Amino acid sequence: MVQKSVVNRILEIHPAIRSRFPQIEKDVYGNRRVYLNSGAGTLMVDSAVRALKSAAQSSNPQPGDVDPSERATDQLHWSVRECVSDFVHGWKPEEISFHASTTQALFNLAYSLRSILTGENNLIVTDLDHMANISPWEDIWGLEHGCQIRRARVDGEGCIDVDHFLSLVDEKTGLVAATMASNGFGSLVPLKELIPLIREKSPACLICVDAVHHALHGPIDVREIGCDFLAFSGYKVFGPMVGVLWGREHLLDQLTPYRVETNKNRLPYKFEQGTLNNAILASLNGALEYLLWLADEVGTGSGPQVGSRRESFSFVMNTIGQYEGQLSQVILEGFQGFPPDSFRCYGITDPRRVFERDPTFSFEMSGKSPREIKKCLWEEYGFQIADGNHYSAAVHRHLGRDSICRVSFAHYDMLQDAQIFVEALESLLH
Repeated sequence: MVQKSVVNRILEIHPAIRSRFPQIEKDVYGNRRVYLNSGAGTLMVDSAVRALKSAAQSSNPQPGDVDPSERATDQLHWSVRECVSDFVHGWKPEEISFHASTTQALFNLAYSLRSILTGENNLIVTDLDHMANISPWEDIWGLEHGCQIRRARVDGEGCIDVDHFLSLVDEKTGLVAATMASNGFGSLVPLKELIPLIREKSPACLICVDAVHHALHGPIDVREIGCDFLAFSGYKVFGPMVGVLWGREHLLDQLTPYRVETNKNRLPYKFEQGTLNNAILASLNGALEYLLWLADEVGTGSGPQVGSRRESFSFVMNTIGQYEGQLSQVILEGFQGFPPDSFRCYGITDPRRVFERDPTFSFEMSGKSPREIKKCLWEEYGFQIADGNHYSAAVHRHLGRDSICRVSFAHYDMLQDAQIFVEALESLLH
């Protein structure tokens, strides 16, 4: 159930929220637009932009422990690891490593597991995932090591087929790769319920979670989820392009990633190829600081202040989830009136089940190509949405589509924009 008091508090401070995003009203060319493509990348918040510029101008290239400038760079790296660890509710900052992208992080992880997995293992991927959490396992462990790769299918509602998923697990299952939420359909995966069932059938099975699509929509708690590895992207949490990988310390210690001989063979450094981008890391920290600011702003009008940084992250991400549930409700209620013979939305479409999905909606209209729909929505209404396969297995494999329209919301989007978007689609249907 949507908590109206939380939604109302977000609405009260929405002007302040939107003022933090320089591109919220216009694109780089000055065109007025309503950005409804956060699934492809969120807008960057002002604190992330400022931190990027400041670190690029002033940070020492390399960390160290002697002169003040290199000590400052070392402290920057450590403080960002600590903040990210709190964001995902990890145990230690040493469990956090940074990569050029989440795709690179997952390929690196897949390669590094050669010290644990063998060709005798089978691995499970899902047809709901982004291909970044499928291709590394299929390529490295399927093609190169000869492992059997099993694919968990999607059910008629665009959700993971739980029974089929669990039926694939046996005592030789070495790893399960799953997403928190589909970047194609928005469907959430009930990982907290599934992972204990997986471990009952295969106690030694490793669980790798792709949290990229869900990271901007709700809390991430690796302790509650019970996974072994989790990855997300900075540019999906209002910051820069950077891949973040978390893993359990005792497992990371056993892994052998790509590493030059002179790089430190200890956590977290052994997972990071080359010099870290200081400006990017500072920008990621600036994005996470925005979420802490938002926690304070929301908390001011809703009772006692939150305590620790971890509690603040949980509080604000749950608050964001509540507001976005209202956005999803507006969209799905609007879709209910569309003729089913000419319009289809994939994934959960019942407005009463908004908290089983993220505010991401893939849809089709009869008689219009995805590119035509996207072009019309931009030219006539100023809505920026996405078309294509979105690197989504749900779209590419499950639906067998080369392209489909996708609209995706974030907490900085307004309820009235969701309503106007529904009205715009309705006009295209006539």
